[in-house]
Amino acid sequence: MKLVIFAGGSGKRFWPISRVKLPKQFVKITNSASTLQLSVKRIQPVYGWHNIYISTNEKYVTKVKEQIPSISISNIFTEPARRDVGPAVGLALIHLHKMGVKEPVFIGWADHLIKKEKEFQKKLKDAEQAIMQDKYKIVLWGEKPKFANSNFGWISIKNNSEDIIKKFNKLVYRPDQNICDNMFKSEEWLWNTGYFVSTVDYLLSIYKKHQPEMYKKLVKIESALDTIKESETLQKIYPTLNAISFDEAVIYNIPSNEVGVLKSNMGWEDPGTLYALKKSAEPSDKNYIRGRGKLQKSKDSMIFNEEGTKLVVGLNLDETIIVNTKDVTFVTNKSGVKDIKELLSEFEKEITFKKYL
Repeated sequence: MKLVIFAGGSGKRFWPISRVKLPKQFVKITNSASTLQLSVKRIQPVYGWHNIYISTNEKYVTKVKEQIPSISISNIFTEPARRDVGPAVGLALIHLHKMGVKEPVFIGWADHLIKKEKEFQKKLKDAEQAIMQDKYKIVLWGEKPKFANSNFGWISIKNNSEDIIKKFNKLVYRPDQNICDNMFKSEEWLWNTGYFVSTVDYLLSIYKKHQPEMYKKLVKIESALDTIKESETLQKIYPTLNAISFDEAVIYNIPSNEVGVLKSNMGWEDPGTLYALKKSAEPSDKNYIRGRGKLQKSKDSMIFNEEGTKLVVGLNLDETIIVNTKDVTFVTNKSGVKDIKELLSEFEKEITFKKYL
């Protein structure tokens, strides 16, 4: 199986820990490694370096090589512009198609945490086998939820049978909090990890049928790969692709009977927001402190302090996030983390604040 790890995101919802020059997938979330390094570490012992590919924005290639020095430069796919996940996955697929890849392909993300690596590796093999046996055309990956996170996508199955791969029912992306609370209580929904296993030919057939203009442009890019016109063609065509999510471009257009769902309980976390990072580090209502900090008469709050000489203190706080970096101190509550992108959009308009992006 070929495995593509996507590491091109900007991580805006993780600001100010994540910045334009150092997005969250490159930040050392743990004391020893970034989430990109952890993502590769989970799969390399099972599948080897030659089967691992990393897709990233071209300005992050150097950073990828710094953090993953064993990866071959030919195994790094570069995007010349940000056009959302639909085009990014399509670009990776045509690279693999050009290589003649017929085996299953795993698509994963470089900014996740997984506590039970052996369980992850076992489930990965289960999904691979399901595709090789042609039981399903694509296998999505759902994780048992730990709390009602309305910033995640959610996935439900038709029945909780004993089959390793369950039958797909429905996807919901970022439900309203009240709806999300009920979904969590029902125990009928899973967190959608965004991981999936399929084949290059099948996925490209969905692009061809439901995203014909994008598919035509991807084919033009593919024809130029491994030629002297590769860079020129990529730079010219890729930025013109319609910016669309992978779910909208592909998943919503696949017949439900062709979709299987892998159910797991592997300690998966997507610390996509600062509050999710808090819940990843401390799932209960207890506080989480990294660096020098003190929270008094507070609950379900976090201090993330990158300055070793400064003490950060919070008093009488509930569901509050405090991040202190060398140049920014940021404070918000749980509901405010969803507005960070809007805040940064305002920063982009003002020269005074632009340097903090």
